[in-house]
Amino acid sequence: MTVIEERLKAVISHNPDQPFLTSSAGNISYRDFLAQCIQFRANLGRYAGKRFACFMADSEQLISIMLAMGMSDRSLLMINRDFSEEQITELLARYAIDLLICDTELPTRLPCPIIHSSALSAEPSSEPGPVSRAGEVLVLTSGTTGQPKCARYTWNDLFAQVRQTDTRACERWLLAYRLNHFAGLQMLVHVIATGGTLVIPDSSKVSDALQAIAAFEVTHVSSTPTFWRYALASLPVSGKALSLQHITLGSEAVSAALLDTLHETFPDARIVHVYASTEAGSCISVNDLRPGLPIDILSRDKDSPVQFQVRDDELYVRSQHGMKAYADAGETANRDEWGWLATGDLVEVQGDRIVFLGRRSETINVGGVKVHPLEVENTISALPEVKLARVYGQQNPVTGQIVAVDLVQAEGFSPAAVESSVRSACTALGRHARPRMINIVDSIETNNYKLKRSTPAS
Repeated sequence: MTVIEERLKAVISHNPDQPFLTSSAGNISYRDFLAQCIQFRANLGRYAGKRFACFMADSEQLISIMLAMGMSDRSLLMINRDFSEEQITELLARYAIDLLICDTELPTRLPCPIIHSSALSAEPSSEPGPVSRAGEVLVLTSGTTGQPKCARYTWNDLFAQVRQTDTRACERWLLAYRLNHFAGLQMLVHVIATGGTLVIPDSSKVSDALQAIAAFEVTHVSSTPTFWRYALASLPVSGKALSLQHITLGSEAVSAALLDTLHETFPDARIVHVYASTEAGSCISVNDLRPGLPIDILSRDKDSPVQFQVRDDELYVRSQHGMKAYADAGETANRDEWGWLATGDLVEVQGDRIVFLGRRSETINVGGVKVHPLEVENTISALPEVKLARVYGQQNPVTGQIVAVDLVQAEGFSPAAVESSVRSACTALGRHARPRMINIVDSIETNNYKLKRSTPAS
């Protein structure tokens, strides 16, 4: 029996009618969902030896296909629903995919045949035999700073990252990350492991997420700081209309100002921020309402599941349950001979805290002075006039680069007032870190509620 089937049956043994998935399309129980997965698994028998990829919207059907693949010792490449035809074509060729599963029409000029997802939900001609080894899921990195890579994960390792607890049938988690991202997989696995309910919003829009939280009485939400900045701008000062008991922030560094605002808005909720990555997996969670990580993690025993080091101002991680490898043999992780992974996250030890400065690849060089966008963003994003900000380096013939910021202003403020407030707040920063270009925009591009970091063209 695979780990997926084992965990689903563990919930069913306590309460077979416990809702597993909830959406505007209705509910499905753990018992009925397992039966559906077994049916999908039987239909996979006709595609022996094939390599699959999936290009689907988040839905009950997609989750059934994912877990059916995992229950049949198969690998599945999850493709971002926002990818273009060119990106899809390149991925299918790069990973030698034989069949692409879709829930929508796609051009026929692809390097492999397409099968509609409904083909896997037909009544099977025979029952599938037992499977003891779970398959792999191939998940792309976010690609917020460049070309995404593809990490190989076993379902065993994904479940191993979830702390074993008693069944928590009362927990209703919002699916605020997409399932083609590692954070979305973490969310799915956590809900199964704890026996809760996963609520699927109608779309990835923040407005639909907030509507789902209210309509389905969501108690737990895990998403990015960017998601919460947009959400808080749409909520009244008090969030008591939403019955949130738990908030988790991840995928981006979180600021003290955002933690404070969330605590003020949801005073009864437990607020946690996590450090994780597609390559290293889930590493640590912190719940003391302070940004950064506690310094004592640097003293963990060598047998700890996750260990941390700081070298040359960069955070290194060694994890027992990270990815197996990249799916492309030509892609290698920045890992040394002792298994330490260079995360690319620049940090600084300040007292009893490890504070994040930003990504090494995002550092702005202003006349030879290094500027970290995160510090500037945190200063600007804390202003009530600003809904969201993204800081980056703009090429300049004199200094090499200057600091530029794109920002979405909050309602009720004039552009002139916003710019004046930003310039005033940034006087607290070093001279080289002060933005020389302030662009007020209607929106800022995100990927899975995470700021896209590729620098705009000069």
